[in-house]
Amino acid sequence: MIETPVFKFRLPKPKTDVGMAFLDHQDSKVSMIKENKNGGFGKDSGVPNRKRLIIKFHIPNPKALKNNHQDSKPINKNSGYRERVRKLLTEAFSRVSSETDESISPLIDPVQMAASVESVMFERIGWSNPIKKIKYQSVLFNLNDPKNPDLRRKVLLGEIKPESLVTMNAEEMASHKRQSENIQIQLKRLKRSVHDADEDEKATTDMFQCSRCRERKCTYYQMQTRSADEPMTTYVTCVKCNKRWKV
Repeated sequence: MIETPVFKFRLPKPKTDVGMAFLDHQDSKVSMIKENKNGGFGKDSGVPNRKRLIIKFHIPNPKALKNNHQDSKPINKNSGYRERVRKLLTEAFSRVSSETDESISPLIDPVQMAASVESVMFERIGWSNPIKKIKYQSVLFNLNDPKNPDLRRKVLLGEIKPESLVTMNAEEMASHKRQSENIQIQLKRLKRSVHDADEDEKATTDMFQCSRCRERKCTYYQMQTRSADEPMTTYVTCVKCNKRWKV
């Protein structure tokens, strides 16, 4: 039998991503064999033979080329605003490694995570009206907040998925410190509202004269502080100088 020499060469890169990914790393094989004039292949009979070059391409199944990156759709290069958002998110996620003592796997790519988050933000929120724009900016603000490293870390490490992130309100995205401050503010508001309600229940009278400012505009309320057969104690407050006394 005639020997079949095997040559290697590189083909021009195809336009498809699948072909590109394959040919960038592997060589295609080319087999050249001799074919005699009778159309058969075999030993050389001494008669001048016709030669034909047979090229075989070994392209793997496209499904075998797996994409290990997270799902993120490419964006129109003309969309400058979305590009700026991805840049801001990339900067935010890139700070996580210096903000936490937790070991960050080198396989976690801040750039890819930023693209995934921005894609979900654009698809689920968008900016078609002012309300959606506010929500869009709220997510962006909380991820970039220097005082909120915990949110960035959870999103980058996958503890909070992009799909869940866009459904969270401002209070849920806030840092632990901000959440504690918000609780204290709410408690103060509740206390003030209760106090105001108590003030509304107090009666206003000119029966009592303030010993400090000599005004007679006062509020008062009564409470049973002694035994039931004794009169109630009256607590008076001057509206002008806020002096308090009991009768």
